[in-house]
Amino acid sequence: MLDFYELLTDTEIMANQSIGIDINEKYTRVVDLSIDNGKINLSSMGTESTVPNFFSDDTEKSIDNQSEIIAKLCSDLKIVKKNANVVISDSQSFSQVLEFARLNEKELLSAVKYQADQFIPMAIDEVDLDIEILKDDKLSKKNTILIVASPKKVIDRIEKALDLAGFSADSLENELSSFSRLFSETIHPKGTGAYLVVNFGYTSTSLYLYDAQTYLLLMSRTIKIGLDLFLKELRFNFELQESKAMEVLKTLGFEKNTSYDVAGIVSPLMKELITEITKMIIQSKEKYALPVSKIFTFNYNCGILSFEKKLTEVLSIPVESLLLRELLINNPVSQSFSHDLPSYICSMGAVLR
Repeated sequence: MLDFYELLTDTEIMANQSIGIDINEKYTRVVDLSIDNGKINLSSMGTESTVPNFFSDDTEKSIDNQSEIIAKLCSDLKIVKKNANVVISDSQSFSQVLEFARLNEKELLSAVKYQADQFIPMAIDEVDLDIEILKDDKLSKKNTILIVASPKKVIDRIEKALDLAGFSADSLENELSSFSRLFSETIHPKGTGAYLVVNFGYTSTSLYLYDAQTYLLLMSRTIKIGLDLFLKELRFNFELQESKAMEVLKTLGFEKNTSYDVAGIVSPLMKELITEITKMIIQSKEKYALPVSKIFTFNYNCGILSFEKKLTEVLSIPVESLLLRELLINNPVSQSFSHDLPSYICSMGAVLR
């Protein structure tokens, strides 16, 4: 199923030289945009299914098939740019926020590699590792850093697929990295305490905690609960095809008195998810003395009706889906994708590198 909308405009605006491509386990998403007077001008957006098992399949055939998907999607969108900033899901990478003694970046990287086995469940020579200094505290003589590592095998497959599709990869990052840039530089909501962000993915969910004043990333955690498990529960208990299960989640979701008791069936999954969210809320208050004032959601959350309403009821904290409407120039693309914008957050963040 191809889902895209293309906008042709004669307006002269400052544009990025690269598009954003988000390749995750279920979908491949493409975004082309520019910034016009401080607002995001979406020129084209599209989604196509990722090759099944693309990240775990060792065959060249799946790389070829994925390259064809990227090429066709961009062709259908009439995208002429040949450079791409790529995002992979958090489930295909490892992220950690840590404090180290105050060192320069080269020394920090060496120190991280030396201790990598403590937070990366793979041999260091099997991953590409990068660090970002989030905070340089001269008073305490400590650096707060974000560590991101991705399996070389995954990176190699993506680079090959892009090359075959006729694109050059300018950058590759995970969802946490892309989202944090968009959140701190473009969205930057005004509030107090801390913000908790729920990246509800297809095979996993990531939780990001930010200081609401500085937008400093305080911690992150990824858990193995995603949309795929919700779909499996519905398919098994109601004997539905996947397409019908997706329709039920999107049109009925957590609404009450519907023909399918979605809330009852997925209750164990929601309980586990809410337990993990609650743990981070407690940690925010105990470790950083920052109460969580608001929770934001994005990604596959827009595939479940009343997802935010359900979380608000249970957690007694306002939960809001990142629809970004106040940040966008109103045009046919933003109107067409108004409901699904949260699923394009990371591909949008990738363009704005």
